[in-house]
Amino acid sequence: MFKIKELDPKQWKNYKLLFSYDTNGYYSFEVHNWDFKLIFCSYPTVIHKTFTDRLFGEWLENPIAFGAFYHNHLIGVIECFLESWNNRFRITNLLVWDDFRNQGIGKLLIQKAEEAAKRSNARMLVLETQTCNRKAVDFYLAMGFHPIGFDLFCYTNNDPDREEVRLEMAKHLI
Repeated sequence: MFKIKELDPKQWKNYKLLFSYDTNGYYSFEVHNWDFKLIFCSYPTVIHKTFTDRLFGEWLENPIAFGAFYHNHLIGVIECFLESWNNRFRITNLLVWDDFRNQGIGKLLIQKAEEAAKRSNARMLVLETQTCNRKAVDFYLAMGFHPIGFDLFCYTNNDPDREEVRLEMAKHLI
């Protein structure tokens, strides 16, 4: 069915990823002292969001990536690396092509990243998503990740007004 294999950086460096999703709302924060929780807020209509990235970016510290293939065609990818300074394994990109979503491919790719993290003796998996990417947040929660922090002004000086705040999530391994 689907085959997952490691991608060669020489072949896949700068491979362009087009992220695209629809969202019917966003997660807002309710903060009390040092604790916070996410509260879902609906949009009046569904909003379409897109952005791009590239594999094996220069700023990454020895990244690895795994691709999901169907009949030798790339249909999904996960990119990650060990943050040596804090021993966390960061997922920098996870993308499954639209026609192949909701078939377990994202789960297989997360599992591959978790295996690589354990081989590296990392203490946890971490990733970033946006509070308006409801499907991604819900998927990561289902995969055992938990919110560990947020950055109100990561993307622009008015992220809260745009309802698109950087959300850090983690899954403990040790």
